[in-house]
Amino acid sequence: MTGPGPDAVAVVGLAGRFPGAANVDELWRNLLAGTDGITRDGRGAFGMLDSPARFDAAFFGYSPAEAITLDPQHRVLLECAWHALENAGHDPRAVPGRVGVYAGTGQTDYPEKLIAHRDSAPARLELGSDYVIRLGSAVDFATSRISHRLRLTGPAVTVQTACSTSLVAVHTAIQGLLAGDCDLALAGGATVRIDPELSGQDEAGLVAPSGQCRPFDAKAEGTVPGNGAGFVVLRMLDDALAAGDFVHAVLTGSAIGNDGGDRIGFTAPSVQGQERTIRAAFDASGLRPRDIGYVQAHGTATPLGDPIEVAALNRVYAGDAPREEPCLLGSVKSVIGHTDAAAGVAGLLTAILAVREGVIPPTAHFSDPNPELDLTAVPFEVNAETVPWPAGHGPRRAAVNSLGLGGTNAHVIVEQHLAGEPPGPTAAEPEVLVLSAATDGAVRTAASRLAEHLRRDTGGRLADIAFTLQTGRARLPHRRAAAAPTAEAAAAALTRQAAGAAPPPASSVAFVFPGQGCQHPGMGADLDHGRPAYAAALDECAAALRRRLPDADLRRMISSPGLSSDMVASQIGLFAVEWATASLWRSLGVEPDLVLGHSLGAVTAACVAGNLSLEEGMGYVVDRARLLASLPAGTMLAVAAGDEEIAAAVPVATLGELDLAVVNSPRNRVLSGPAHHVEAAAAALTGAGIDVRTLRVAAPAHSRQIDTVAGELATAVAHLNPRPPATRWISDHTGSELSAAQAADPHYWVAHARGTVRFADAVGTLLASPDTLVLEVGPGHTASALVRQHPDYDGRAVLTSLPHPADDKSSHLHFAEAAAALWSTGIEVDWTAWHSSPRRRVPLPGYPFEGREFGPSAPAVPRRAAAAPKAPGKRRDDVEAVVAEAFSRVLGIDGLTAEDDFFELGGDSLIATRAVALLTEQLGPRAELTVRTLFGTRTVGALAARLRETAGTSA
Repeated sequence: MTGPGPDAVAVVGLAGRFPGAANVDELWRNLLAGTDGITRDGRGAFGMLDSPARFDAAFFGYSPAEAITLDPQHRVLLECAWHALENAGHDPRAVPGRVGVYAGTGQTDYPEKLIAHRDSAPARLELGSDYVIRLGSAVDFATSRISHRLRLTGPAVTVQTACSTSLVAVHTAIQGLLAGDCDLALAGGATVRIDPELSGQDEAGLVAPSGQCRPFDAKAEGTVPGNGAGFVVLRMLDDALAAGDFVHAVLTGSAIGNDGGDRIGFTAPSVQGQERTIRAAFDASGLRPRDIGYVQAHGTATPLGDPIEVAALNRVYAGDAPREEPCLLGSVKSVIGHTDAAAGVAGLLTAILAVREGVIPPTAHFSDPNPELDLTAVPFEVNAETVPWPAGHGPRRAAVNSLGLGGTNAHVIVEQHLAGEPPGPTAAEPEVLVLSAATDGAVRTAASRLAEHLRRDTGGRLADIAFTLQTGRARLPHRRAAAAPTAEAAAAALTRQAAGAAPPPASSVAFVFPGQGCQHPGMGADLDHGRPAYAAALDECAAALRRRLPDADLRRMISSPGLSSDMVASQIGLFAVEWATASLWRSLGVEPDLVLGHSLGAVTAACVAGNLSLEEGMGYVVDRARLLASLPAGTMLAVAAGDEEIAAAVPVATLGELDLAVVNSPRNRVLSGPAHHVEAAAAALTGAGIDVRTLRVAAPAHSRQIDTVAGELATAVAHLNPRPPATRWISDHTGSELSAAQAADPHYWVAHARGTVRFADAVGTLLASPDTLVLEVGPGHTASALVRQHPDYDGRAVLTSLPHPADDKSSHLHFAEAAAALWSTGIEVDWTAWHSSPRRRVPLPGYPFEGREFGPSAPAVPRRAAAAPKAPGKRRDDVEAVVAEAFSRVLGIDGLTAEDDFFELGGDSLIATRAVALLTEQLGPRAELTVRTLFGTRTVGALAARLRETAGTSA
């Protein structure tokens, strides 16, 4: 047979908890090392789970009292089901299609212990009646409880066949998939006892007095009981491949049967019965025994069980054609003990990992073969050490055998999946890794675990990891996200996320569009090449521009080194980049609840709000830019002062020739007018110790000079056909939301071009909307810095979409970081629209369940722990203290730490000038500090490190 047939079933998810192993990865490491997970003391031995009574009740919506009544088997199985679906790359509560659950549990005395505790303690009302307790522990409800809590609508089938329960559940799930009863299936089982009685002997003579389980060994004297739980997630192979699932292995055939009466007693096994089941599994698979390189046997190490099992295997395997290599025989019970209802799935997990990894784990404690076994007929060989899978011509194949007390047997054939890697990104792209959890502590733990996974698993594709996290995890309240181009960078970013503060939550987004002055050559170029939605929007702008200027080349305009000095190109290019950036956000499902633009940015805001069409917006920008370019020589001056300070510093005659063009904040004004008067005002203000900066705007916008072209401007806007905005729109002309009359009047734009930009008032209106995240949509951080400087700023999230030209960062990475930060606040992003090339789901660390012990003696309601005080920030040395003090003085914020970012705290280029002056005064000219230095080293700690390096100062 050359490959799996049409009935092949893919194993797409794994999960489990076993003695000494909190998950399947730990189980595999223990198996390879031969590490025994059995607990032994003077009373005997048992395969214990770590904290078997611990349960994250709140996560699954259980009250503490209700959690106590749940049998620990059901709790562990529920958490395993969640982890298995996560491992399959699916949000456990939002798996598409019908998901079936096929599983069973062992028999325990938990309900009896609970009733005894209830009847002897003053907790009757808390624990409830016998019915309530039985409802929480009855084997009938293990699967339906999972279906209920995870909202799964396929069959919920309880399987009870003693030791073979979980492998019989796997066969039953396969049949359910083949019959179309479900699209995806969870199959497995659990046996969990929270206070097992350790015993070195039992009346049936099945337990090893030594406490060691030695399958197939001459010293075998019995098994060791143990706890365990496991699930596999199954799907038809064709469906799994079409969906981009990670396939751990393929199940090509399975069978179940019963020994019937052909045995010496009810509890005795039968060679003939086992043989029939094994042959049926091969018939179903279309394979022959010689195709199998490894048998994961039931292998209990009991005096009767092992010889009969090997005899049954010999009847099937020895009757086939001679083998080139021995068939290896093993049993996971040598490491974890006999986990009863979970034994079959434990063996299946071992076989799956063996064929996937190409390594066969040893059978622990094996030294010499049991003389009662005929291992030469096939031949079988028991390996005492980890060995590589022998090289062969086809896929690696294993078989799993599970035998139930009472005679129900199961056999499953497991095959290596040989499909190649799907095509991925042609170049390394920044990826966004998202995490969420029910509590802040859990999401921090998740970030740490994922960071460790990225450091350890260097072969995984970051694109697939990001895709799995984005589309295959539940959306929970506490969030973290990191953007990075490589796994190494992602691990570092996640480590910072694990230790950092939670982002402020948001429920809506405001798009804020900056005005002229922030443009720079090549802005957004990375996104144009890497984001189809951005490129398509820029194409729309280019087409609209050509209809007004047939010879215009938009992309050449944007990339031109002379962009900033060309009034027409600057305004057209900035408008187009803002529109394309907004379109990219909207393609990802991020829609604004508010829009606000600064001067030219108001035109983009109007288009995004639906007040103007893109065609109208581009046409008006072209006309506006041409008219501004035709004005007499003039410029604009940013001033870090209020009106009274400006009036006191600038001679009346000079000030009288200028207009107040912009009010950005109480201490940030922009003056506009003829160039020589602006220069005179700048000299006077500088002489008075006031910081000023000439803007990159080659015209006196928002000044009386506009009056000279008012007629042409009125003619230009007369062609506009404004519509009622579909999104709330705050005017930077009035500082408040536009009324219906204002939005419908095209001549609003004449007054807008001539009047003062009252951006500070507009920001105040925006900040009056609670829980609204501010997203600057355009190049740089000019507008976002003004928001942070506003007196009403309340610490909400303020993000930027594109980098500042001084940032050493691509637009691609900056945008990805913005998407990560935005998602972290609670704003949803359509991650399916993020990816431009095929991705697949991959296994990743599961949810870090928290919780506490729930048992007969545990309190029903835990005491609420007091919140730990926040540790104060520490400064490493004097240089860092000087930087922090300078930042504090210019920003008006005390208690800064090394991690605080100057610009995130509200700094801008004007304030940076003051910070640089203070630091140069303190540290001297050897510091070689400029405003550009501050742009590159934005945090207290980073700037201090740079200063120590350049100035040679010591701690």
